[in-house]
Amino acid sequence: MKGYVVIDTEVVDAGASTEFFERIPQAMEACAGRYLVRSTSAEAIEGGWAPQRLVIMEFDDLESARAFLDSAEYKALDELRGRAITSKVVVVEGYAA
Repeated sequence: MKGYVVIDTEVVDAGASTEFFERIPQAMEACAGRYLVRSTSAEAIEGGWAPQRLVIMEFDDLESARAFLDSAEYKALDELRGRAITSKVVVVEGYAA
């Protein structure tokens, strides 16, 4: 089953976030990931969740999604990410009917 990384992000430094967002695709590619959603226009319908920037990444399986978050390419962006954004991140396995 597919694996997904879901991220609710708030930009705290626009300059650093531009560089961070430009460098993430290379880290994702190392684990065969792709974007499904990258949006600043999520519409809150119910509950208290109102993400400023919602990102959903898809990977071949749950192990690949976890490997992306643990990868050297992603870890190399820790300092930049810390300056650029705050975020909430979850990893979830896809659904098979």
